[in-house]
Amino acid sequence: MPAPSSQERRPTLATLKFRKSSRCEALDQDGCVEVANGSGFIAVRDSTDQDGPVVLVGRSGWRQFVATLRGGDGR
Repeated sequence: MPAPSSQERRPTLATLKFRKSSRCEALDQDGCVEVANGSGFIAVRDSTDQDGPVVLVGRSGWRQFVATLRGGDGR
């Protein structure tokens, strides 16, 4: 039996463990984003449409985004 290709070994989005922000949970909100750690990326989706589109963001871009939300300059 041949070894699996890199495409076959790569996890699919279905295998990612998405989670909501603790703030969304604390506020008991239905409509939030969910994020998951991928291999070299962060996946983001709408919690109310879990089968809908997923946005993939590079780790450095995600760090800049989070820093901006926290009031930093994103660097």
